[in-house]
Amino acid sequence: MTTDPEQRRRRGCLFFGGLAAVVLVVVLLGIYLGYRYAKGIVNQLTDTKPMSLPSVHLAQAQMFQLHDRVATFQDAVRDEESTSPLELSADELNALIETDPALAALKNHVYVSIDGSQLRAQISFPAEDLGLDALRGRYINASGVFDATLTNEQLRITAESLTAKGKPVPRHVMRRIAGQNLAAKFNENPRAATGLKKLQSIEVKNGKLIITPKN
Repeated sequence: MTTDPEQRRRRGCLFFGGLAAVVLVVVLLGIYLGYRYAKGIVNQLTDTKPMSLPSVHLAQAQMFQLHDRVATFQDAVRDEESTSPLELSADELNALIETDPALAALKNHVYVSIDGSQLRAQISFPAEDLGLDALRGRYINASGVFDATLTNEQLRITAESLTAKGKPVPRHVMRRIAGQNLAAKFNENPRAATGLKKLQSIEVKNGKLIITPKN
């Protein structure tokens, strides 16, 4: 049965959306953990205004090719067919955040950059959107450097550093966050676990996020 191209693009974007949510929303989780262990420094970690983030827009033809490439990769992995690794640049990640309905919650709130093998993310979210109702009216403006790997069919994401309002998150907060796998909940999701078992590796290398399937 032939698959409609639009349906393939939607499935591909949704597939990538799950990965992007893991790679990016860990920043939010890290800051949330910081609040749990850093009571009394709310003003140091939050702001009264959102932070302005950069934006990336690709040409329509480039976006079509990007969505089709992601969808083709997803279909091959699902059907256990041989396929090349999926490589995504920071601009492509940000463009998908800007245009994919599955990532609407991240639009205008998250910006990703990749420097060699370092994955960086800037975020700006209303505190109440993260479930921090006690901080309603304030904003989580932060950035971080993260390490993302696939080990024993488990996604492992750790925070190497976090800054809030342009200043490093206090050491006692960072010590608690740094040792935790911020993707632990994702690994517990049955659908995610099934998908991860079909991947050989996930790595950030040479300025790209590279997802390699088992062939």
